[in-house]
Amino acid sequence: MSFRSKTGAAVAAVVAAVALAVPAQADVTTTTVETLPVTVDSSNQSGWWNPLVVVGDRTFFAYNVPGSVAAKHRVNVAVRAADGTWTSGCLKLATGVCAEYDDDNGHNQPSLAVDGNGHIHAFVSMHHEPWKYFRSTTPFDVTSLVDVSAEMPDAGAAISYPVTAQGADGDVWLMVRVGADPQARRDGVLYHYDPAVGTWARETVIAAAVNHSFYPDDLEVDADGRVHVLWEWGPWPADPYRHLGSYAVYDPATGGFRDVAGQALPTPIRPDTPGAVVWRGHEQGETIGDAVPAVQTAKMAIADGALVGVTYRYADTTENDFDVRWATWNGSAWTSETLVDTGALGSGVQTIAALDTTTAGSETRVYAVVSVQDCGVTRTQTVLLSHTSGASGWAVEAVGDPVTGQQRLRAATRDDGTDVVYLSAPAVPGGGTLRHAEVPRDGQQGGTSLAAIVSALRGDAGGCTDTGS
Repeated sequence: MSFRSKTGAAVAAVVAAVALAVPAQADVTTTTVETLPVTVDSSNQSGWWNPLVVVGDRTFFAYNVPGSVAAKHRVNVAVRAADGTWTSGCLKLATGVCAEYDDDNGHNQPSLAVDGNGHIHAFVSMHHEPWKYFRSTTPFDVTSLVDVSAEMPDAGAAISYPVTAQGADGDVWLMVRVGADPQARRDGVLYHYDPAVGTWARETVIAAAVNHSFYPDDLEVDADGRVHVLWEWGPWPADPYRHLGSYAVYDPATGGFRDVAGQALPTPIRPDTPGAVVWRGHEQGETIGDAVPAVQTAKMAIADGALVGVTYRYADTTENDFDVRWATWNGSAWTSETLVDTGALGSGVQTIAALDTTTAGSETRVYAVVSVQDCGVTRTQTVLLSHTSGASGWAVEAVGDPVTGQQRLRAATRDDGTDVVYLSAPAVPGGGTLRHAEVPRDGQQGGTSLAAIVSALRGDAGGCTDTGS
């Protein structure tokens, strides 16, 4: 199926400065947003996934669409050509019919990769169950993805949370959690696809520990082929509240890992492995089974083969009260700063488990979603926080219009520095929406504040109004 989407209006006009304001700046970057003419399933939402790939002037989206009955979905992949035309297709089983799976929010979502030969790889709908893997038979053709799950190593393994990345030489890397429940473990495992021979292989076990469960967050391959991995730990077998946010770098040439300080690490990595692996350690008295403090969802920015920083959600004292934070390595220790302080923004304000970060030139960006529950209705806004080298603080702007219900996102940077942002709003009344945003780096960021964004989400009345009805 082919369709052309119309480019939407630029982001909302600047809101007057209020508390926590960032001074308005001239020549604010113009973000364009288009809504795809598709209805996404209510299950098209996750924090760990990678449903977005940018290859040259092509953009690929993967997304769940409603299935034949309630509580089921199909998976579609769409590609946007340079002229703005979108083409889409479903993932096909051996019988030729579109694959259909059970809904499972936060688990059964798709991740994509495109190898150096142009073949599209999709890992979908796995929550502690065997591989569901599809690959295109024709390069760049989203209508030709077929089930090739039988080609994966470790057949029958219990797989969750597939996170993908492309290598500079056209190979593909995959990080998943693999169940080892008889040993009271769920391990982080890295797989590698070599397009020259067209096969997958198990590369290495990243991390494993008894009574612990590995939760993948992000994966990126630098220009030298080193694989950067980001994860968090939870108690075995599973828990929504995680701890010990961790980062390491794998070198395929040596088959070993190093921490952010460059020190070699024993493998598999454990929660108590010495070195600078953990960027968010336990607070005093905190244990792996605690609900708070907790980490939930993280993404990293890499530049010139080095970690720029990690954005993550962190709840300090109250369950589900997650701020957005930014962690960096200063050469001798990990440091952290708060970018979105929900408590300071007023009642009913939360963040969603949807984050990403990009970096290009002198500017680093963090994308997050702010949620406000007002008058019994939840409204959300995707926000961009940007920092330029040498500047103080982070500038703020909105990306797209606010929506009813939550939003999920991913971001990728094109060769020209423009960010492409995937925006899924699966709970919009009348059917979930999917938007494509482009945020160039051709102007200054900022022009509003988080407080102003929250005020706009609450509405002109600033809250509920008693009409006497």
